[in-house]
Amino acid sequence: MTNVASSEGPMPGQLLVESRSEDDRLVLSLRGELDLTSVPHFEHELKEAEASSPRRLVIDLSGLDFMDSTGLRALLQARERAKGEDYELTLRRGPRQVQRVLELTKTVDIFTFED
Repeated sequence: MTNVASSEGPMPGQLLVESRSEDDRLVLSLRGELDLTSVPHFEHELKEAEASSPRRLVIDLSGLDFMDSTGLRALLQARERAKGEDYELTLRRGPRQVQRVLELTKTVDIFTFED
């Protein structure tokens, strides 16, 4: 888990990842930007979460300010791993600009969302 450096949130271009358990699921909450620069950090946190063998893993996109195609690719790879390792992966919707990336690439329908 990444510590929040200030109460105002991440610096521009930064990604903060918080991991917590909620009922029967592990939730990764993302804040900031999921892009070429931050994807390695996200993938590291995601692999740590996957190593705990969750039955359900939720990636909360609601705190993202921005996501590019590299971030989308990381989510798609996570989806494929979930299918192969037999756990459920769901997303919590992001703000409009993040959801728009999923819509424009026609990938929004291949993910399962919880609200």
